[in-house]
Amino acid sequence: MNLAGTIRAPRLELSDLLDDLLAETPPEILGAGIDRRYWKAALLNPAHDILQRPGKGFRSQLFESSWMLAGGAPSRHPRELQLLVELLHAGSLIIDDIEDDSETRRGEPSLHRRFGVPIALNTGNWLYFLPLALLSRLNLPRDLTLALYTDIADAIVQCHQGQALDLSAHVTSVRQSEMPGLVRLSTQLKTGALTRLAATMGARAAAATPSRLAAVARFGARIGVGLQMLDDWSGIAADARRHKGIEDLRLGRPTWPWAWLAERSDDVSYAAAVRDAEHLSIDWEAERLRERLRTRLVDAVPGEIAAFLAETLAELHATLGPSPALEDLTRHVEQLSKAYG
Repeated sequence: MNLAGTIRAPRLELSDLLDDLLAETPPEILGAGIDRRYWKAALLNPAHDILQRPGKGFRSQLFESSWMLAGGAPSRHPRELQLLVELLHAGSLIIDDIEDDSETRRGEPSLHRRFGVPIALNTGNWLYFLPLALLSRLNLPRDLTLALYTDIADAIVQCHQGQALDLSAHVTSVRQSEMPGLVRLSTQLKTGALTRLAATMGARAAAATPSRLAAVARFGARIGVGLQMLDDWSGIAADARRHKGIEDLRLGRPTWPWAWLAERSDDVSYAAAVRDAEHLSIDWEAERLRERLRTRLVDAVPGEIAAFLAETLAELHATLGPSPALEDLTRHVEQLSKAYG
């Protein structure tokens, strides 16, 4: 299986990867005489549906940038490994949407809304495990393959640990003093682990030195935290992403707006906001709370997020020194910040 050098849109490339995988799977696994349409209905159609939707593609870009930061030649990165990161991310989105019962994903119905929970759940899990199975097909050096197995397995475990915190902790059950730390930890695990993986895989594939690998991995983890800040805040501040903010508020998720509110509020005003979060049976109640959070935080939060992203990039610059790859990565981070509105 070799997709390197193909000139196709990344989303189509991912779908082609799945088609190639099915075509190469031995008959004793797929079943001799079983019509392909059964496998399309069971796996390929749902996976194609989510993979072909347009996304920001930052994790894929982070892999490529990390490859170059580690000394890899531009446009010579192992495209197959880059696609594995996208498969993992797609799987995490499907599972996340099921757990939140989200209505939409990337402008279309969530996979469990379109195909039902059982098929969506199975597809999400398949996309989690598929990269581990595909690694052995890439003919990479044995030491690199074993290291990547460990990287991927660790990231998947951490993502689930972070998601467990996010799902089990309701804003009404978390002490004000504990909210910032809990939000940061769940973000580092559920979001930072996957961006750290993208950065680590790119740098490791380029044979990065231990010190350079550690710097790139740390950047990947921190930029994941920054992405979650942007995502959580945009649900409160941007009308185009209002549905996401309303969803988080109605579910009582401990998101970054609650962490920032906990840091900036006295006990009485914070307790009043938490009481409002207890009674969100209809959308207008959630909308009212969303507006209160926006009003309370709008003067400080955008600047705090921008400072965090700038500090994260500056740390990487100080460690690795200037380079075209770092300049390119900086532009991508700036574009991503704007994309969240």
